[in-house]
Amino acid sequence: MNGAPLPSVPLRRLRAGLLALLPLIAGGLYLDGQRYDPGLLDFKQAAARLSPLAALFPERVEGLVRLGEIRRFNPETLHEYVNGHAEFFIAAGFKELLVAEYGLSGEGARPRIVVDLYDMGKPLFAFGVLTGEGGNDGGEVGVGEMGFVEPRGLRFIAGAHYVKMTAFDDEAPLKGVGVALVNALGKRGGDKMSGFRFPEFGTVVATQFIKENYRGLDFFDQVLERTFERDGVKFQTFQVLAPETQLRELSSRLLRFLQGEEIPVEPLEKEGSTLYQVRDPYEGEWFFLQTRERLIGAFGISLDAVWPPLKEFLDHGQERGSGDRS
Repeated sequence: MNGAPLPSVPLRRLRAGLLALLPLIAGGLYLDGQRYDPGLLDFKQAAARLSPLAALFPERVEGLVRLGEIRRFNPETLHEYVNGHAEFFIAAGFKELLVAEYGLSGEGARPRIVVDLYDMGKPLFAFGVLTGEGGNDGGEVGVGEMGFVEPRGLRFIAGAHYVKMTAFDDEAPLKGVGVALVNALGKRGGDKMSGFRFPEFGTVVATQFIKENYRGLDFFDQVLERTFERDGVKFQTFQVLAPETQLRELSSRLLRFLQGEEIPVEPLEKEGSTLYQVRDPYEGEWFFLQTRERLIGAFGISLDAVWPPLKEFLDHGQERGSGDRS
């Protein structure tokens, strides 16, 4: 059966019609894109509220109120907040970051203080970013376990947490807000940096934390290093804080490594302590010893030159040394 022929449509007219539809299609796609799910937009705020750390930020403190929602960043999203610097924190053990703003109450209030609270997982990791992120020329601040003043800012640690505070006017009560946060963190409990002490070897020049591969040794991790100056000589001291079983294993591995490299090591008995004097062709002469609490040693200084303060440190609880100064 043959039907009537379809009317022909000129090709030019068909193209014109299709071109005319393009703006309508684009407009429809745009309008569809504006129909969003409010729950999806609130995802980051909801994630922040789920974090146990969020409850630690006071609603009101020092005459200021918390503005807006607390923001949360994890290792996958940290670059959105600290672009170009995220890897520094992630490599140091970063878990999450919460950001809160404080200002005067009222609609459209601008923040006077921004608080960045980093959960670094361990107190040593928090210490590492504190000492590794910037200079300490501004002096110490009496907030947390250790901290420093910066132009319009504070940096300090409390347990496994590293806190950065930034002020946007000269009268902002940085210290008061910081103390309130530290008090809240203290109620949460957790490990502290109380075991971090060095003997009184001399004037402290610098302190840092090396998370892994200290001096190129792949088994020598989580090392505290402090540079001292004594009688015009600068030298590095180091220690590892760990359970005694781990310290024994570390000492054994270090001795096996030195033996394997044919680096001379001389055991010394000195007033009841066993030390190891190393004559290293690469690092020069250095020494180390292990106690129940730590492995401790020094590069660039003779044992005899620092034995009196080291002996004092070993004999008196190892808790009265050159504390949390940097």
